[in-house]
Amino acid sequence: IAMGDMRKTQESLESFDKALSLDPQYIPALKAAAQFTYQNHNAKASKYLERLLTLRPNEATAHAMAGVLDYKAHNCAGVIPHFEQSVQLVLSNEISATEFAACLLEEHRTADAVRILTQARTVYPQSRNLRYDLGLAQLEDGHIEEALATLQPAADDDAGILNLRASVESAAGNLDAAYADLKRATEMNPKEERNYLDLALLCLDHDNEQLAVDVATVGIAHLPKDAAMYAVRGIAYAQLSKYDAAQEDFARATELDPGRPLGEVARSVLYDEMDQPEKAKQSLRQQLEKAPGDPVANTLLASLLIRQGAAPRTPELAEAKAALARALQTDPNAVEALILLGKVDLEEEDLPGALNALERAERLDPNNRSTLNQMLLILRKLGRTQDAARLAVRLTALLSADAQRRNRQPVQTGPER
Repeated sequence: IAMGDMRKTQESLESFDKALSLDPQYIPALKAAAQFTYQNHNAKASKYLERLLTLRPNEATAHAMAGVLDYKAHNCAGVIPHFEQSVQLVLSNEISATEFAACLLEEHRTADAVRILTQARTVYPQSRNLRYDLGLAQLEDGHIEEALATLQPAADDDAGILNLRASVESAAGNLDAAYADLKRATEMNPKEERNYLDLALLCLDHDNEQLAVDVATVGIAHLPKDAAMYAVRGIAYAQLSKYDAAQEDFARATELDPGRPLGEVARSVLYDEMDQPEKAKQSLRQQLEKAPGDPVANTLLASLLIRQGAAPRTPELAEAKAALARALQTDPNAVEALILLGKVDLEEEDLPGALNALERAERLDPNNRSTLNQMLLILRKLGRTQDAARLAVRLTALLSADAQRRNRQPVQTGPER
């Protein structure tokens, strides 16, 4: 300990190790060695902490330190159990609380992330980081009203909070407010790509293609080498039937970033919409020559082949299935690829395979009615009547909830005559 205080790191560690060679279970030496190496970012810290926790499994401080080291190593599976054993210490540190919540969100434990962040905000009520993280967790947990309350306008709002609040407002159907917040975010941080992209995509989602073009054009002026900005403007041009302008933007996107699928994928979608499927397939295959595992290009190629009527035991269906396998190898959580794989297996009369793919998709997107409809048909064909009946109840509830939401929406009326 004295050597450590004198910043003689090597001598300090040699003394700790000598003490532990004489008594491997000497707790004071393990605690001091763990604390010293942790504070000095020494690689031996994990080893000392592991030995200490073997002897003292309820040592909260050691769990907290081990959790931080796991977070730095991008090991959320290790972070969560350590932080769960040291919750009070974690909540007393703003950074640790955000790290704990980030890992809970990564593991899809959104309700637990909301609980941790809510508690942390009672300790740090002025923390903008905790406010942002709590709003994000509430959004991901489906609590839109709570997220809006957390993210209500404040004097210290930055572009990140404005962008997140716009996402919540969009989810709540308040598009004017979302647009206003995203516009403010672009003005506040004109070099941030996502603000322009989110604003342009919001315009596209609500059929205002010309405004999407205008937003992307402003973004390109600030970020002239941003491939995504050209791709989104190309999509807007395509929807306005300005195909030459769209082609130019897609080509520019590919030129700026040939390693990403933006340009070729967008071009293939354009060809598909122009009813030129062969050109669309050619564009996607060119992209896949550069990046064979690209999940987006693989999924789009499979979708195109299936929509063209690829039949069982044909090269086209085999190509579609191979493309989906590549997409899922790169991204096992690609919901669209899983749904399409279910369709392919169904075409090939592989009912168990189709059900397995659709059940994986359903776990990722529980309210996707297309997935649930297909699962219902397969369960009935497999004779699993009780499972089919339970699924039918879920589908009925979803349809009822959708109807109630539509009924709650205000009726748009024109001016009185």
